[in-house]
Amino acid sequence: MRFEDAVRKYDAAAAGYDRFMDIVFDRILDVERQRKRVVELIGNVAGGTMLDVGCGTGRNFALLRQAVGEHGRVIGLDCSKGMLEHARRRIEQGGWRNVELVLGDAVTLAEIDEPVDAVVSVWCYGTVYDIGAAIHRAVDVLYPGGRIGIVTFSRACPERGPLRFTYPLYLLALRCAGVDPSRDFDNQGLEAKWKLGREILRARLGELHEESYLRGAGLILAGRKPLTVAQRASAPGDQRAGAILSSSPSGSSVTT
Repeated sequence: MRFEDAVRKYDAAAAGYDRFMDIVFDRILDVERQRKRVVELIGNVAGGTMLDVGCGTGRNFALLRQAVGEHGRVIGLDCSKGMLEHARRRIEQGGWRNVELVLGDAVTLAEIDEPVDAVVSVWCYGTVYDIGAAIHRAVDVLYPGGRIGIVTFSRACPERGPLRFTYPLYLLALRCAGVDPSRDFDNQGLEAKWKLGREILRARLGELHEESYLRGAGLILAGRKPLTVAQRASAPGDQRAGAILSSSPSGSSVTT
């Protein structure tokens, strides 16, 4: 999706976005729980900074605040002013002082001018106009030892199971949200995009944890940016985010 199209469509979808997610992604598809799963994979970043790329209305913020604790910081970045306005209301209602919002492009992250301890992105990278540049930039902004966690769709249309029968309703909901499934979410395009995305992550991170969900239509990726040689020698134990994701084996695949 072109950047201009993403801004226009998500601005238009902002007002009904949370209701759409509650009904379709939570009640019908039962995938909202993947937000919690990817934060679990990121692990403990108490006192650190987490960047939420494509934060939308801020549905990840409560989970991210638990991960960083009161002395940590959450940065929510989105290209849509409409989405960020709803995210701002969520922050005000929660009384959260350690969450800030940034209007920006998920591909360039031009507004992020200092390293962060973790990057998380939920259902954003599947629509960006340059997945290769986006993944490289996300790894670039991490401290050595920092973690990245991504939730995405690797297929647009389920080929088996009960989801085939709810797919027409899913398509209708996407259109109501301002997204054109035939152009933005075709199977072939998504598969090619995430073949490239996984190749880049494996090359940059060394090891990559992978899980599937929604009968193979969804994908969760998580990994750690390698420490420098000097850091490995001087601090082999806990170097910033270096101790994150000790609970799951790297390179494994689990279907839920």
